[in-house]
Amino acid sequence: MSKMAKKLNILHQSGQTVFSTNELMLHWSIENKKILYTQISRAKEQGFLRTIQRGLYALDGLEVDRLELAGNLKKKSYISFETVLAKNGLINQWYGSYFLASDREADIENEYGKFNYRKLSEKILNNRLGIIDSGHYFTAGTERAICDYFYKVGFQQLDDLEEIDQNKLIEISKIYHNKRLEKDILKLTKLL
Repeated sequence: MSKMAKKLNILHQSGQTVFSTNELMLHWSIENKKILYTQISRAKEQGFLRTIQRGLYALDGLEVDRLELAGNLKKKSYISFETVLAKNGLINQWYGSYFLASDREADIENEYGKFNYRKLSEKILNNRLGIIDSGHYFTAGTERAICDYFYKVGFQQLDDLEEIDQNKLIEISKIYHNKRLEKDILKLTKLL
């Protein structure tokens, strides 16, 4: 097996569909950046890797997990808001975008879709209560996504509330230190 085939095999076995330059460095055990960039360039020339954006790559011929991509387009981010609410049946509309919490506002559009990053303060963003590590990216649990959504948008009617953990919802709402949000969550819990 050639060296390049071994490198590609390592990437396939990782289960990832998106790789940053640093992740390639770790997977391939390359410490020298010049050597790493040469290897990336060769993999691209041979049609094994493709560039998603500067410093972010995918294996050619392998479908990119859009949630994994969303979590990698901006490092300090996690999937939340309408994306999680729609996935869990709390809202019945798809907005055509992936929504994430982040350390700054950004809208990114590429061949894989639209990605909207909404700013949350560092204090909220760094609090991991209600955040799930999905292996290659982070996503808000349902209760955290509700709190994020209400915090940024205000109270909204939600659809299927049967699976909501009322105590967890109230606990998470306290990390925002926002009286309006806490009132909105209490209003929602009366509907549960």
